[in-house]
Amino acid sequence: MASQPFVVVNPLARRASSAVAEVVGQCDRLGIPIPRSLATTREQPGSAQARQALDSGADMVIVIGGDGTVRQVARELAGTDTRISIVALGSGNVLAYNLGLANHDLATKISIALTGPSVELDVGWANLQTASGQRFDEPFLTMAGIGRDAQTVARTRLSSKVRIGAAAYALHGVRQAIRPPLPMKVQLDDDQPESVLTWTVLAGLTRQAPGGVVVYPDARPDDGLMDVLQVPIRNPVQWLPVAAKGVLNPDLDVAVLRYQQAERLRVRPFDPLPAQLDGDVVNRVVAMDARIQPRGLRVQVPPECRDGA
Repeated sequence: MASQPFVVVNPLARRASSAVAEVVGQCDRLGIPIPRSLATTREQPGSAQARQALDSGADMVIVIGGDGTVRQVARELAGTDTRISIVALGSGNVLAYNLGLANHDLATKISIALTGPSVELDVGWANLQTASGQRFDEPFLTMAGIGRDAQTVARTRLSSKVRIGAAAYALHGVRQAIRPPLPMKVQLDDDQPESVLTWTVLAGLTRQAPGGVVVYPDARPDDGLMDVLQVPIRNPVQWLPVAAKGVLNPDLDVAVLRYQQAERLRVRPFDPLPAQLDGDVVNRVVAMDARIQPRGLRVQVPPECRDGA
């Protein structure tokens, strides 16, 4: 049980103030010191608050928000003994769904956050270079992608995500599906680089994407590997078996999907493209180098997920 928890809260998240009040109430009943609450801002979306919590001796950081806030906090907590506890209230909660944390009422979510067991999960890191020469080293906990999927994410308005959830991604994804594949050069680990035409290149750490669609059937969040997916689709009709696999039968063999596993991934698009990390977009990327930090983050989970998410 935590002796020095902190709360990092996105004040724009649904029921954020109610969640903070519930954390305070449960801590009081459990005899846990009342945590200090640190709100995110547009300029400081979570990383600075997590660093402040670490510097103050936190052994647990409770994140109230969605994947973007969790990702920012994980940037600081990765490689430390401080646990991250997720109270999924954001517009995107993909990691929480994969960990069995999303489908609970608010009181149960916070009870798990405070008293649930912890597991060690892999952290992905993507080093991105943009056409203007900027470089970013960014974490991801569910997936990193470059190509049409990132264009879909970039064109999905926040207001749409809040209003209709994962369906907002699907609506924009349909529009992107009819567009042609993109030329890229892809290298896994120490293999030779390969020139490909693909709708996207995705590196996944968890099985499910937004909406519960199974994108990576064999992915585990703690196996030290990225599940790399290429989608060399040439004809929109080829999306039909892909949709059936994701929604109806994850074990369906779809020839147009190319799955591989790797510890490292290098992607060089022919033209600058957007990249997305757990739903956060970086535009005009000309190089993406992804790597794995095995079991780099301690995360509170429900008791039934103690032996694997």
